[in-house]
Amino acid sequence: MPKKKPPSRKIKHAVILVNFKGWEDTIVCLNSIEQCKDKPHVIVVDNGSNNGSVEHLLSAFPDLDLIQSPVNLGFSVGNNLGIKKALRMGAKVVHILNNDTEVDPNLFFRSYRYTAGKNRITGAKIYYAKGYEYHAPQKGNGRILWYAGGYFDYTMAVARHFGIDEEDNGIYDAIKPVDFITGCYIAVPRQVFRKIGLLDEPFFLYLEDSEFCLRAKKHGVEVMYNPRLVLYHRNSSSTVAGSPLVDYYMTRNRFMIARRYGSLRLRFALAREAIFRNFFNKIRRAAYLDYLFKRFGNKNEKIKLISNQ
Repeated sequence: MPKKKPPSRKIKHAVILVNFKGWEDTIVCLNSIEQCKDKPHVIVVDNGSNNGSVEHLLSAFPDLDLIQSPVNLGFSVGNNLGIKKALRMGAKVVHILNNDTEVDPNLFFRSYRYTAGKNRITGAKIYYAKGYEYHAPQKGNGRILWYAGGYFDYTMAVARHFGIDEEDNGIYDAIKPVDFITGCYIAVPRQVFRKIGLLDEPFFLYLEDSEFCLRAKKHGVEVMYNPRLVLYHRNSSSTVAGSPLVDYYMTRNRFMIARRYGSLRLRFALAREAIFRNFFNKIRRAAYLDYLFKRFGNKNEKIKLISNQ
């Protein structure tokens, strides 16, 4: 008779980290998770790193639950791989967490209690990690906010942070509903995934967190900011603000958001901007045309080719 397969491990909650060549940040993040009360099961998705990330991660954490992709799948697909595994393992809450963060020891304990079994998704108060503040005079302060809730700007089809670059003086200490939770940290109960689905994969990079929150609100899910949940952003992501990569995906994905959730006036304004202001910008023109012809997903090689012309 064939041997019976051992029962799969059941878990209470899980945290998903996507790693793309950032193994040093990921190890710092994992070390902070190790100190947590009610530590969740950790799933790391390596997104096609070719710099020895997998070897470094397994050397530091030999028992790490690691999913390896041979190619860069982007933020949405990478996280979805981990989310699907966590849900198969029985997780009641899935925490989506950037790998360039350090977490407060009470983050997951408090987040699970606030989120599990509820019709809500939850975000945290996020500081710049000490020494990673954006403005030079603030370097080393340790109390500078990166995110204290967020809203969606329907005039521009972009999400904005409350409190960014402000020193925390207590004015963002109330739990409240918001339009937008940054993908840097989102806690999602399993029933919300059943209700609205996973992250939208065609976005590949940028604004997928905005789309997820807007979709949640459309389906009657609470989108909440909870300042009792705290983490620190090392702000050392693999993409650089103002780069062609950011410019392309932000441009293309704004149109995708506006088509689904914006008014006719907003869509007209974005189209006018693309045609009359940005059409001679090679990156933004490519982004607009790809949107029109429904060419979504990973366009990194195309961006690199256009940038080098």
